[in-house]
Parts: sequence; structure tokens; C-alpha cells
Amino acid sequence: MRKFTHIVLMLLIVSTSWAQKKMANSRHQNMFGHELFTYRFYNFADSTDERLSRMDFHVEVVNDVLTFLKTEDGAYRARYEVVVVIFNDRGDPIAEKSMTNRIQASTFGDTNSRINPAFHSLSLSLSSGQYKGRLQLNDLESGESLTKDLELNFREFRRDKLRLSDILFIDKIDTTESGVDYKPNLHHVFDDIHSAFSAYVEIYPPENGREVEAQLSIIDAKGTKFFTVENRYPSSTPISVIIPFRQHLKKPGEYYFVVDAKSGNQTAKIQRLFNVFWGNIPQARTNLEIAMDQLALVAHKKEIDAMRQALEAERQVIYDEFWLKRDPTPNTSRNELKDEFFKRIDFSNRNFTEIASGRSGWQTDRGKIYIVYGAPDNVDRRDSEMNLPAAEVWHYNRLNRKYFFADREGDGIFRLIKVE
Repeated sequence: MRKFTHIVLMLLIVSTSWAQKKMANSRHQNMFGHELFTYRFYNFADSTDERLSRMDFHVEVVNDVLTFLKTEDGAYRARYEVVVVIFNDRGDPIAEKSMTNRIQASTFGDTNSRINPAFHSLSLSLSSGQYKGRLQLNDLESGESLTKDLELNFREFRRDKLRLSDILFIDKIDTTESGVDYKPNLHHVFDDIHSAFSAYVEIYPPENGREVEAQLSIIDAKGTKFFTVENRYPSSTPISVIIPFRQHLKKPGEYYFVVDAKSGNQTAKIQRLFNVFWGNIPQARTNLEIAMDQLALVAHKKEIDAMRQALEAERQVIYDEFWLKRDPTPNTSRNELKDEFFKRIDFSNRNFTEIASGRSGWQTDRGKIYIVYGAPDNVDRRDSEMNLPAAEVWHYNRLNRKYFFADREGDGIFRLIKVE
């Protein structure tokens, strides 16, 4: 492909030249991929009053969408507010919840980070019904705001019949003294082998009813079942269920988590779509093979060939030595070049992974260009129109080069079609 010495230069230059984006420039979404302000809302029964329906709003905020100010000690600070407002059918606000947060970054580069977002949850309970809502992120340093208009259905959860909550996917589960704490997967995409790979649902049995029989399954788009667990629950209190399923999914793809419940002659069903891109990948030998494939994007072919031809016990040593030789600050614990490389791998997986082809982001045309050259200086996007496919043009002003990508089949696969 291209010589690694050239790529080292590109990595070091780009890692210091990424400009901080303000909300006014970012608006509602990033140049490509997932939004910088990600949110999901999930409906549950109110835990204190069965006449009310509770909506949990989960949001993620990445540093790159915020304005950071340099502090006296040389660090960087950002402050923001997340607000949820619910309106009735006349447009009058009837409920509101807000929270503020303060983030500190140690370096300017960290202010542009798009990984490890800050996570927040807000909850509001109302009588069942259809409502309009507004979710707003206010940058308290710049005064800029991002606003999302919401259509909200607060469902009925009275105990007169069998009911189910929404399904929530989970990336991380922690057991604490006060109970179980979890971090939701807001993208409904499992692409990290260290994820908890779990789903959460609540079952609300009817009062004075029979026990609940619940079947929880994972099926693919063709209806093939990969996993099923059947349980019986008493009818006295609401039931919280967490189902881990990583070990049952060995292939990437599109799946549904399905809950079928029955109590006497009453039934209830809910399902939710999710995607897996890494699946149940063994963490030993397979991961090193993937790492070598990723490194082949930027390293000399002869170096990759030497790794692959070495004895299995020697490959990891050669791989580690490869990065040690290219550590720009060998006297520190961090290898900034290696960190930057894997940040780009992570960003590509989260933004360019293709559901239709089953390719992870780093294997796609856009992902490969991003890993080699970093973030483009500008991206022109065109959504699909009549007889015209969705397309992107990536401008690298510093290279005097443009990359043209198009989704010609309309299946979310952007192919590189031209370089100028």
C-alpha cells in the first residue's frame, strides 16, 4: 500500500492538527457516522405509582461537540447542560428535567476526542398518552445548543393485564452494594468483545393472575433461532430480567431480541433489532491475527509477512517490537502513535461498519482511508435521491486530494469510486 514512514508522519501531523469543533459548526451530527450527541429513550412502569408511565432518557456527549476553555493550570474545561421538556397537545410544557456536567481534559487533543463519551440518564413519569418532547444540549461556555424534537408514547402499565417494558441493550454491568448498575448500548450495535452483550427487560404480571411464562429468544432476519431461554416467574411483583447472550452469537449480523410472555390466557410480546460486528471472537490467537490485518493497512508488506510467517509463539513479540521501534516518546509509558492508530480503528468501527456486508469499519473503504490519513478537513454529503445514490466526498486539503465514495446499491456500503 503506502510506506509506513509516510504514515507515521501523517499520524503525527493529523493528531495535532484536528481542529476543535463547536456546536455551531457540528450542528446535529458529525461529518459522517454516528451523531456527536447520541440519545435513546425507553419506556418502563413507574416504580412508585402504577398509574404513571416512566420514560428513561439516556444520552452520550463526546468532547468534540463541546467548547473547551483553557484553565490557569494548563488543562481544558467544558460545561454543559442536558434538558428534557415534555409538552401537551396544546404545546404547553408540563414536565421538565435537567442536569449539568463539567468535563476536564488534560490536553488539547483530548478536547477533540470522539471516544469514551460522557453518559447521563434522566427520567420523567407521566400519565399514559402521546406527547411531544424536546431534548436539548446546551453548551454553557459558548451559548450554543443542539435540539432534538421527540415523539413520545408513554404506554399504559396498569396491572390489569400482562405488560412488558421496552428492551434495553447493555454494554456494561457492575454489581454494587445498592444493586446492579448498568451502562446501556445506545447504538444497539455490539462491536466490542469486552461488552456485556446483554439485554434488559421488565415484565409486569397482572394482579391476582397466574404465574408468568416467558420465552426470551434471539433470532436472525430469516427467523432462525440462535438462543432461547424459558423461565417461570411469580405473579406478585414486577420482574426485572437481564439476559447475557454473547456466547450464543458467533457470527456478525443483524438479530432480534424477542420476548414472548404468557399469564393464563393473556399474552404479550416485544422485540428489538440489534447488530453484532465482532461476535464471540476468541481473545487469544484470533485477536492477534486481526491486529496484524489492521496493521497491514499502514505497515510494509515485508514486515507483515515476517510476522505471519513466524512461529505462533514469536508473533506477539514481533508485533510488540514493531510498535516499540516507532514510539515517538520511548521514555514515557504511552506510545502516542500506537494510541492514535487504535483510536482510528475504534472510530472506524463505530462509524463505518457495514451491516449488509458484515464488514467491520476498519475493513471498509471509508475506514481504511480514515485510518491511513485521519479525519478529512471537510466532507460533502449527499443523501440518496431519485436515481442518485448517497455519496460522500472527503477533502484532504493538506494532501491536495479528494476521495469520492458512493452507496450505489442503497445498502449502506460506500465504495471508493474515485480519487482526485
